[in-house]
Amino acid sequence: MIFNYTVIRSKRKSVAIQVGADCSITVRAPLKISQKEIENIMQDKKEWLEKAIISQREKAKTTKRYTDEDIKLLRARAKEVIPQKVEYFSDIMGVKPTAVKINSAKKRYGSCSGENSLNFSLYLMDKDERFIDYVVVHELAHIRHHNHSKDFYRFIEGFMPDYKERMKLK
Repeated sequence: MIFNYTVIRSKRKSVAIQVGADCSITVRAPLKISQKEIENIMQDKKEWLEKAIISQREKAKTTKRYTDEDIKLLRARAKEVIPQKVEYFSDIMGVKPTAVKINSAKKRYGSCSGENSLNFSLYLMDKDERFIDYVVVHELAHIRHHNHSKDFYRFIEGFMPDYKERMKLK
């Protein structure tokens, strides 16, 4: 199988290969690597690429397609539900975010900025309630620990002892 791919060169030190949801292949490569070296890497990764493409095709079959109306309803629900959950858990945890925002991120359900502003994906509303609570607690924990250290997870566990099970509800 011969693959079509796009090469993006930058001041990086290693080669990274990504297979997108549309099965497009992007190769991120250092500025000085030759096209021949990239072709050799692609040949070496042939089996992995074939599996990744099959995986993306399977994922596409099971991925829910959202209409504009679906997104509008999820956003409205998120704006109602998430701030309430943040307020509830932040009081219990003794942390306060600087802001709570709803976005349309598809690859991450939540994030915490360096300024302790929390962002949550509207798509979180399609998940199990226990998972939503876990994501809220996880992001609030970043206000105290801006990393994923043992202390960070111990902090979460102090408020949500079953967090590991909740993580699996994704």
